[in-house]
Amino acid sequence: MNAQDLKSLGEALRRIRKEKGFRLKDLEDHRISFATISSIERGVPTVKPQNRIYYCQKLGFDIEDLPSLINKERENRSQIENLLFLIETCINLDCDGALERLRMLQQESKGQFMDIILYLKGLCYMKKNNLKAAEKYINQAIELIDSGKGTMNENNIKAACFNELGRIYYLRDNNLNKALDFVNKGLNVFIKSGDRQELQYELLIGKVSYLEKLYRTDEALQTLDELWASIQNINRLDVKLNMYELKATLLNQKKKFQTALTFAKEGLYIARANGTHEQAVRLLTVWGNILQNAGDLQTAENCYQLALRLENKLKDKKYVLVSTLTQLGKLYGKRGEWEQSFNCLNMAVNRGRKYNDAHRFCESLMALGDYYLETDEYAKAITPYEEALEISTQYNFSRQKEKSLLNLSECWKKMGNTEKYVALLDELQSELRLREQEGLET
Repeated sequence: MNAQDLKSLGEALRRIRKEKGFRLKDLEDHRISFATISSIERGVPTVKPQNRIYYCQKLGFDIEDLPSLINKERENRSQIENLLFLIETCINLDCDGALERLRMLQQESKGQFMDIILYLKGLCYMKKNNLKAAEKYINQAIELIDSGKGTMNENNIKAACFNELGRIYYLRDNNLNKALDFVNKGLNVFIKSGDRQELQYELLIGKVSYLEKLYRTDEALQTLDELWASIQNINRLDVKLNMYELKATLLNQKKKFQTALTFAKEGLYIARANGTHEQAVRLLTVWGNILQNAGDLQTAENCYQLALRLENKLKDKKYVLVSTLTQLGKLYGKRGEWEQSFNCLNMAVNRGRKYNDAHRFCESLMALGDYYLETDEYAKAITPYEEALEISTQYNFSRQKEKSLLNLSECWKKMGNTEKYVALLDELQSELRLREQEGLET
């Protein structure tokens, strides 16, 4: 028998044993051990054929019955697999309905496909924004797989679970390092010849996104270049648009403005053609950032204003406009239009406070502090800088922390408080030494 037949036979025997009310230890004797029975039910190929035959006989089956037993189990397995596929495709359309069907299937399947069922329940709770429940079910799925009771490695459920855990730690905890760690775990266990081929692209674009936010620009670009080689094979629109946005963002950071503009424009054309408003806002904002860095402030302002006009199209994604308002406020500051600059930055901070996106909120606070510093209002600058320092310390945003310390020290120096000025510089020096020791990009 091949590996799949052994798996099907094992699952059939486990189901039959449970239907008869036997525990594993009830069936062991001097000829077959508890461990051997467990291996048979898990389809382990190294079990001796005579042990497998003996166990079948103990459950009331003759050797002649095995082909029909395996075929019946295959049919049952195929039906459940098809149902699980339908449920997975319907989660975004009818989350509550999918969750109810999974609960029923969890009882009906009697332990079969439990890793997939738990993973899909986690996806449902991700959709419902109940991240605590999502994490619980996803961790249960991983524990089941690690115990050897999962369906098969080729379905890449474990890699998918790590991908979702990365999203949870980013969305809920703003923990970029933890999110990156889970994405890397997902890539390490991903089987390229297995199911869910699109998952590898989702994992890779997640890795690029987390690296970019951690200011590990060169690593992010290298990973994105590797992913770009497969762009013709990627079917998911959101992954492709994220690729264009991140490519433009990273090239902008490397001051390769013309090349960055090419990717921003191309991504925007795709987003516009498909009516994806969130990605259009993101790409318009990146486009504006590139132009602002290149010195074309008027066109950059047009990009930001157009992005802001799409606010009503964003529904629950309005947090992305925190970055747009922050950048527009910076632009007005460059032109000396201080009232407009303050209005935009103040609005960005107020909106940022409403959403659980610490990275965007921290950037808006830093920009407001910069505004006060530029306008010689040093006492007022201290409040946003200190809040940015608190957030950057809490979430380990090292670059924002360094800049907060530097600008806070400048404020206290301007205000004549030498003690605080020196203390903050000492702390900044410690941060820079730590970054040097860790070998992070400068």
